[in-house]
Amino acid sequence: MKLYIKKSLFVIIAVSMLFILPACSNKNKDTSEDTVNDMTRTVTDSVGRKVEIPTNPQRIIVDWDLGHVLAVGIVPVGSTTKVMGYGEFLKDYYQGQEIVDLGNEDAVSLETATSLKPDLIITYGEEKIEQYEKIAPTIVFSTAAYADVEAEMTAIGEFLNRQEEAKKFMADYSARAKAAEEKIKASIPEGVTFSLFTLSDKDIAVIPSGTSGGEAMYDLLRLTAPASVEKLIEDSNGDWQKRRISWEIVGDYVGDYVGVIDYGAQYEATSTWKNLDVVKNNKVITFDGKYFFLADPISVINQAEQMAQKIIEVVEK
Repeated sequence: MKLYIKKSLFVIIAVSMLFILPACSNKNKDTSEDTVNDMTRTVTDSVGRKVEIPTNPQRIIVDWDLGHVLAVGIVPVGSTTKVMGYGEFLKDYYQGQEIVDLGNEDAVSLETATSLKPDLIITYGEEKIEQYEKIAPTIVFSTAAYADVEAEMTAIGEFLNRQEEAKKFMADYSARAKAAEEKIKASIPEGVTFSLFTLSDKDIAVIPSGTSGGEAMYDLLRLTAPASVEKLIEDSNGDWQKRRISWEIVGDYVGDYVGVIDYGAQYEATSTWKNLDVVKNNKVITFDGKYFFLADPISVINQAEQMAQKIIEVVEK
């Protein structure tokens, strides 16, 4: 009788295990799927596309807005020639890592990009999406879609799951901007005007606020442009070609001081330029284009600080 009971118990246990094992197997499978889902999330990029991307991307390619990505503590594996060549202020944020040069932003080497095995690509233009998506999930990040630098940094922080890093950067950015502005206010008499140009052999480009160099001068340091420059910018309606002036009429757009962003272009200054009071009185301040070409938050805040220091040195003379 005892033997029969033992055999019966064994049969019951064995049959029970047949039901329990598949259940355990299914549970493990469900957990695995949850883990996979936790590794990706869906974001809406700057142009309204919903894209599934890694929750915490590790190998990023960015074809233009390198500074925004570096600002939240991520060093991309690849970026483009012009951004790295004219982004001297960004190099301190590389953290000793190498960023592979992918070529011109308009003609990125897709072979090189593929070899880097990115898990996310950030591009500035919609026309790039189709070719990039063959390599990795791709989002468009366009600064034109945001009202100000804080909105830009909030967006990149969300895309890269670096919200706290974005907030920390902005707090530092705001404090430094305020300090640079106050430094300028303490040294520059009220009403003094500043023009900002780039010079070439053919003509002169007038630099407005909200652009490379201009954002630092006019938006952060709150310096004042001459009325003629403000009218030129307003009349240009965003067309940069209409912000170009001839050497012969440059005197009409010169302020009390002139900043020149130097990109190494060869030109021969006309007699009109040489005879300007700002030139003769050493009120022209030159800024290296390799530091003043980009308009990302890292570059702009450093531009503002360097610009403030150089301007104050010239004014106090």
